[in-house]
Amino acid sequence: MTKIVDYDAYNGITETFIKDKMTGEITINKTQEVSGLFANNLEQRNKSRGWQGDWHKVASIPEVVVIAWREELKAKGYNNPDPLAKENNVWLMAKLNSKDFIKLRTKEGVI
Repeated sequence: MTKIVDYDAYNGITETFIKDKMTGEITINKTQEVSGLFANNLEQRNKSRGWQGDWHKVASIPEVVVIAWREELKAKGYNNPDPLAKENNVWLMAKLNSKDFIKLRTKEGVI
């Protein structure tokens, strides 16, 4: 099994390319260190106060999560698999309102 690793210092993503010698199949795994982002999100969430005004930052989403969500939308047959696309707004808000993704949130409440 061949293994090649690439690291993107800009976004902190490590890509591991693994080639199965028997089948020739290549698997790409992407990982990203997100503990600092999650800690920052929690700090912002704890400091946020109310919903007055027009614009509110409600989440910070790591790139690897966006990539995983894109694959999820592709698997579900969405016409546009971009999780941040306007036509997928209801889907995205459901994700961000879910307790499963609380670490992405920078503001309390329902979006």
